[in-house]
Formats: sequence, C-alpha cells, structure tokens
Amino acid sequence: MMLRWLFKRKAASVQPPEKAVSREGPAPAGADQPDALVREVERISRHVALNPSDPVAHCSLGKTYLEMNRVEDAKVCFENAVSLRPDYAEAHYKLGNAARIQGRLDDALTCFQSAISFNPSYAEAHNNAGVVYEEKRQWNEAIASYQRALVLNPGLSQAQYNLGLLLTAQGNLSEALACFHKAIALIPDFSEAHSALGRVHREQGHRIEAMASFQTALSINPKLADAHYDLGLLVFDQGDLSDALACFRKAISLNPNNAGAHGAVGLVHKERGEWNEAIAAHRRALSIAPRFADAHNGLGTILHAQGKLSEAAASFRQAISCKPDLTSAYSNLGATLSQMGRNDEAFAVLRGVLALDPDFMVAHSNLLFCLSHDSGTSAEEVFAEHRAFGDRFEAPFRSRWPAHRNLPDPGRRLRVGFVSADLRTHAVASFIEPLWAALDPQQVEIWGYSNHVLEDKVTVRLKGLAHRWRKVIGMTDGEFADQVGKDEIDILVDLSGHTAGSRLLSFARKPAPIQVSWIGNPNTTGLKAMDYYLADRFSAPPGLLDGLFTEKIVQLPTGALFQPLEHAPAVNDLPALGSGVLTFGSFNRSDKLTAAMVALWSRVLNAVPDSRMLLGGLPDASREENLAQQFARHGVDRRRLIFHPRVEMTEYLALHHQVDLILDTFPFGGGTTSCHAAWMGVPVLTQAGKTMSSRVGLIINSNLQLPDFIAESEDAFVTQAVRWSQRLPELAALRASLRARVLESPMCQPQAAARSLEFAFRTMWQSWCEGKPPESFAINP
Repeated sequence: MMLRWLFKRKAASVQPPEKAVSREGPAPAGADQPDALVREVERISRHVALNPSDPVAHCSLGKTYLEMNRVEDAKVCFENAVSLRPDYAEAHYKLGNAARIQGRLDDALTCFQSAISFNPSYAEAHNNAGVVYEEKRQWNEAIASYQRALVLNPGLSQAQYNLGLLLTAQGNLSEALACFHKAIALIPDFSEAHSALGRVHREQGHRIEAMASFQTALSINPKLADAHYDLGLLVFDQGDLSDALACFRKAISLNPNNAGAHGAVGLVHKERGEWNEAIAAHRRALSIAPRFADAHNGLGTILHAQGKLSEAAASFRQAISCKPDLTSAYSNLGATLSQMGRNDEAFAVLRGVLALDPDFMVAHSNLLFCLSHDSGTSAEEVFAEHRAFGDRFEAPFRSRWPAHRNLPDPGRRLRVGFVSADLRTHAVASFIEPLWAALDPQQVEIWGYSNHVLEDKVTVRLKGLAHRWRKVIGMTDGEFADQVGKDEIDILVDLSGHTAGSRLLSFARKPAPIQVSWIGNPNTTGLKAMDYYLADRFSAPPGLLDGLFTEKIVQLPTGALFQPLEHAPAVNDLPALGSGVLTFGSFNRSDKLTAAMVALWSRVLNAVPDSRMLLGGLPDASREENLAQQFARHGVDRRRLIFHPRVEMTEYLALHHQVDLILDTFPFGGGTTSCHAAWMGVPVLTQAGKTMSSRVGLIINSNLQLPDFIAESEDAFVTQAVRWSQRLPELAALRASLRARVLESPMCQPQAAARSLEFAFRTMWQSWCEGKPPESFAINP
C-alpha cells in the first residue's frame, strides 16, 4: 500500500515579457530597411553637414539610425548632440536608450538620470530608468521610477504596463491587475497588456477571464509570441497537452529564442513520458538562456523521472544558484536527496525551504513523506509534524466549512467520490479496479475524480466502472471543492495522502459531509476535516494507532486488494537448492534503503556466510555505489551484492527467479513489491513496528497466514533470517505453494472486500444521518 515516491514539481514560470520603453523601437536585426528611413537618413545627414552645430539635427539623425537598428551610429549622433548642448534632456534620454539596447545598463541609467536632472518632469525618462533598475534587479528603485512617471503623466501606458509586470513578478496580483486595466483603458489595442492581464488571471486561478484576455491579445496581434506561450500554459494547467504543445510551438515559430516556450515543450513531453524529447527541449531552452532557473528545475524533474538522481540533484542545485528564491527547486532537491538515501541533507533542504516559504504545501508534504521513512524520527514526532501541517493549511477554512444539505436518508444509495492522481497504470489502480468492479451499484454510486493529465487503458477501464467521471487536474483547490459540493457527494475518499497529485487542500475545505483517507499513504493526513482512515485488523489493532491519527480508524477485514500481473512469469524452483548459495533480495524504493536498513541487512548477511543480496529497482549507478560503500562499512564485500536498475514489469518479476527470500524495509515496509514477491513464490521477512507504515508486511503475511515471517525486533529479524537459511526444503515447498495461497487470501477476494467496504460506508453514513460525530469502529470478517 506504500505506493509511490513523492515528487512534486511546479510548472516552469513565464519568462518576463519585454518591458515597454518610451522610445522608437529598432527594426529587427537583419531586416531590409524601409526606403523611407533610408531617404530620411540622407535628408537629415545633408542638414547636419550644412548645420554641424545643430544639436537637434544630430539627435534627429540618431533617432532614425536607432529605428534602423544602427545603434552604434545612433550613439555617436546622440553624443554629438549632448556635446553641443549639455543640458539637452532629450538627447541624454535617447543616448540612454541606445546604451540599454547595447546592454550597458550603468551608462543607460546615468543618461536617464541626466535627462531627469535637466527636465525633472520627463515621465518617459523615469519610466525607462525604471526598466533599467529592474534589469539590474533593483526592485524598489524600479517601482519608484514607474510610480514617479505615472505621477508626472498618468496617461503613460508603458509605465502602467511595466509597473504591472513587476508587481506580478512580486506576487502583488491585485495591484498588477489594476495597472493592466489602466494601461488597456489608455490604449485598448495594447496587446501585450491584454496578455499580461491574462497571466495575472491565470495565476489567480480565473481560467475563463485568462482565456478571454489571451484571445483578445491574439485577435489584436496574432504574432504576439508571449500570448501564445501564456495560452499554452493555461491549457497545460487544464490537462490539454495537445493544444498546449500547439501553442508553445506557435510561440517558438514566432520567436525561436523564446526559452520559456522551449522549456514548456519539454514539460509536455515529460508528461507524455517522452524523455529524450523532453530533455532536448529543456537543453534548447538553456542554450538560449543559460541561467533560466525554471528550465534547470524542469530538466531535473525529467532526470529524476528517469532515475538519474545525481544528475537531477545537480540540475536542482543549478536552478537554485540561478534563482535562490525558487522554492520548487529546493523541494525537488530535498525529495531527490531522500531517494538517494541522504536523509539528513534532505531534511535540512526541506526545512530550509519551509523557512523561506512556510505556506509551500508541496515542500511540507515532501517533508512529511521523508520523515515517515526515517527510523530516527519517532511516531509521535511524525504525528506532530502532520498536525502542524493541518494547523497551517486547514485552519483558515475550518470556520467556513459548509453546512451539508445531503439528504439524511440512512438507507439510500450513497454517492461516493474517489480522488486520486493514480487512476491509470499504477499500483493504486490495481487495488481499486477489482474493488470498483465488485461494489454493488444499488448501494454505492462511484464518482471518479482524476487529478492527472494522462489517461491510459487502465483509465478507460476505470471510467467504465464509474457512474460519473471528472478530470479535475485543471481546477483550483477551491473550484474542486465547490464541484464536489455541486455533485452532492456523500462520502469523499482520498487515495493520495501526502503523495504526488494529492488534493488535500480541497479536502481541507470539507466539501463532503464524510471524508475518508485510504491506500495512498499509510499515515494520517493531519486534517480534522478528514473523518476516517480505512485500515485493517492487522495494521491497526484497537488502541495501537488511534493517538497517531487525526482521523478515526476503521478496521476492515482486509486493508486492500492485490491484482496480479496477467502474464506474470511462472514460479521457479528455489534457487538456493541448485546453487547452494542463499540469495536475499529487495525491490523496494530507493528512499526506503536507509543507512539503518543497510546496517540491519548487513547483520543478516554476516550471520549467513556466503549468502548474497540482490537489490533491484535502483535509480542510477551513483545509488549503487553509495549502497556498496554503506555495506562495506559493515563488513559486507561488494562481490556479495547484485545490483539491478529499474526494468519493465515482466523483467522485474522475472528477477525473483534469482531470489530465495525478500528482506523487507523498516520503518516503511514494502506494499505492492511484497505482493508481487509473494505472487512469484518469494516470501517476505518483515519487521512489524508501532506505525502503520511499518506494519504493511505484517498485513500481507497475516493475510497469507505466514506468522513465521514476521519479526517484532531487529534481533528477531536476524534470527528469523538465519533460521530460514537453514530450512531450505521448507522454503522450497512454500515457494511452490505461495501463488495458490495468494489467490486464496483475502487480498484476492474482491467480493468480500466490497461487502466490507459497503458496510463501512453505510455505518459512517448512518452515524452522520443521526448527527453523531465520527468514531472508530471495526468490521468483523
């Protein structure tokens, strides 16, 4: 049931559009110069030749050169004008424009300040000085310059636009919105302002308004690359990958050097699992803008998804060096370090980003998930951190929880919503699909809420089992909560917890009268809005975990179902009987392979001479090296270790042909991997603790009636491993019978599980109809 490595990412942010400066813009480099401009240069040049002391003529010639993109020639003309008339404010101003185009920001600022000193009411010079201040990252000075320009000339639309862009970047969205509206009121066909307005609406979650603004911008100027890019981000947020890709490619066709659009193309390919194309797009973005922090961050998420953890961590660090306040990069780095087995560093990074941004929900969830893997953190400490999450993120909504108007009929059919980002080819779906198929449609009406952009053949099957299906990936938390209320859901079930794609901030708004957490994460959500947690009689016997959950615990006869791979390889004979060498194994996630776990496994290997250990599913070579070094510190030679990278499903199952006995992880045991091992005839030796995450192996072995593979302490774990190494005939017999045992277990009895779940839902519902608060209860087999 411990199903997935938590990895969140924030979509690459919009690259700042070009600032509006109060000057004549140069023609595109390399463009054919209009005949009119050439004739104008000839005319003014003749006048300058006849009147070399005329500063106005020099300035006019420079202005025309600037329009032709002959910046150096323009610079010479403006310098001549200033030398002839040192107090010529306009010449200083235009000289500043030329310097800015050439990237000489300090010189440009000096020129604008000179223009202002000779003409303090020169609004355009204040505006352009603001642009330079912003390019120098002097935000306060930039804002002051824009505001001064607007005091001097309230009708200067460029200053309104520029101020709006800066306020947007700083997160002052309401003030930015007002600036863009004013800019548009001054110039109704100001396409860039319409696009920027749409960007603010998108940030605020106002999708309809954002769409209208982008469409208006493009109706005015169909060649506005930024608007195509921003429109692409909007439809990307809504899960429409094809339309998003078309928008990004249009933006690139109009501006091949739009680094943001190239990075966004990479995000689309990443969501589709097209790794090579995704990497190529991000590298193209970085070739254009080497310090584009979001592209480094996005590249890191792709490398992470490929299991290239060291490279991913380097990309996240590069993103942070380019943009020290990019909180998503810190969160991603912390999650990656945890998966690399470097928990202390991960905790430091994640706590550091939360110090920067205490309201960064993703980083907080990442921290909670990492803590649940740490044997050095007590169950009470983990619970306290989860409660702190609830207090921070749920508390603002508690006073506004709605009064639910669902019909309080104890016997009517219940409308149950299931919320997950994993309603596709994923372990969660393998648990849910047989259950949905077995639920009585007279008792339960299934509503599926999918929070992922991709849909596959599993999604299609799940859609066929649901009464109603909604794709909610593009909805804000508030919009999703409102939709649940409109759908009149009686019981809303969370299948994610603190893992990727969760909608806990929607649950925090209490959109349904009864809310339940299940499967996605073996821990409390920390939310008081979550009424129940579905467990089983093995993982949560009465009194053991009640003080570690904000939810009331419901004990089902079996916690979850297992759906074996249809074409799994056959079970083979016990390898040790043929080789004479016992092979232990582990296929658990890399982040579960902590230093404490390696120390325990080393005790087993040292206690069973000549034994070996196969470690599968490792992300990259650096993790292999790290693990080999850890084992070596405990006296285990590298030659006794067999490493395997991630492989496709059939090959992964076939690797069990090399393993005699699986050693489980602690304090976060294997769920799906342990079920697959049993299906392949390989029992799992597990250590049961006092948390739900440490009792997953106990659940599986109890359902399989294998008490001799459950240890209560590290010493007992080592003793049991040694004992089984000396009982190979029994291990071989169990291997031959284990697949049949799995089929006969409650894990493969969806009808029984469905009846228990229906009874649990009915008990919760009747209690709500009677106005009773949630209480823990158990359902007998």
